[in-house]
Amino acid sequence: MENMLSVLFMQNQIDQLKAFHKMPVGEACEVTSQIEKEYQEKQKKAKVDFVVLDNDGVEFYRGALSFGSGAASHVVDHICKTLIGVKMNDQQEARKRIFLGRLNEQVPDHLRHSGGLSTSREHLLTNVSSSNHHRKWMYGGVLALLILSATCFLTVATSHNRAETIQDLQKQVEFEQQITSVYEDALLGDQEDALQKLSSIPKENLTKEQKGVYTSLLIGQKNYKKAVELQDNHPQVVENMIAQKEDIDALKAFQQSFPTPNGAFDLAYHEQRWEEMVKQPGVEMTDKRYEMKAYGYLKLDKVKEAKEEVAHIKNQELNQKIETYEQTKKELEETKKQVEEENKKDQKDEKKIKSLADQQKKQEEVMKNI
Repeated sequence: MENMLSVLFMQNQIDQLKAFHKMPVGEACEVTSQIEKEYQEKQKKAKVDFVVLDNDGVEFYRGALSFGSGAASHVVDHICKTLIGVKMNDQQEARKRIFLGRLNEQVPDHLRHSGGLSTSREHLLTNVSSSNHHRKWMYGGVLALLILSATCFLTVATSHNRAETIQDLQKQVEFEQQITSVYEDALLGDQEDALQKLSSIPKENLTKEQKGVYTSLLIGQKNYKKAVELQDNHPQVVENMIAQKEDIDALKAFQQSFPTPNGAFDLAYHEQRWEEMVKQPGVEMTDKRYEMKAYGYLKLDKVKEAKEEVAHIKNQELNQKIETYEQTKKELEETKKQVEEENKKDQKDEKKIKSLADQQKKQEEVMKNI
């Protein structure tokens, strides 16, 4: 098939995904579907960054896929669910639909009805033209127009005059073609070239996405000072990026040079300093940090406080953990009471006492491992 799209997964800790290895969309759906099922069964969680590329290595989409959450059944399902609800102008909407339509064409038949994909595909293909004109427009000289990020599309100038709009689009294409090689270098591991190209661009001329790529590369080189300068001397922005990578050594090194309340909180979580973490003032709370704080309270045996934190967000899995912890705690208290009563008896039932002791040990293990 011409103009096949492929998925490239960034460096990660998941055995089934080889870092910086491109695979066809269909294969990526198969693999990510299997990983999602496995992680849900084992109640594991993991996140991996990925990009969607065409045959020429042009980046169409950049995102982060969470495994084990149940939010999406595979990588294309994730992209569809992310982009379907994004509002945009008519031209951007047309490009989005063509892009998603092409993605869905490459999804294996047995995975088409997983998650919400079937509905998404029906909605898309009702509105996507299959004419050669549209396909050429999509895959010809204006490929760079569809360079996407995980949360937003490139802003394209609009005009009441169609001719003026087309001129604006053409200018945007020329600009994007000039910077495409930067992303290719970064994605394919040639970080030195990517850094050199990005450093040659005046800071005020960098796009938001270029700044993100540049900052990420600087973090990889442990050049935290320059990364902070690039982000207008806002260390919390850089710290958030490091925290998302869950690189504890980098987080610790950055916190030493650029201490922030966010960094102190995140580091305390990873080092399991629960008391210090929940008392940390001045933290910019996100859904993730509410989860972390709720979990910290749970490890401190403070169920009420854990419930208060998780009430800020929707997290069924964490709610279930809190319920399991609370129920197991009640059962443990009852078991301890029974052991105490048995030990007070003149004629002790050693067999029953041993059974209760084993039960107590298992209940304590359940609470410890939540």
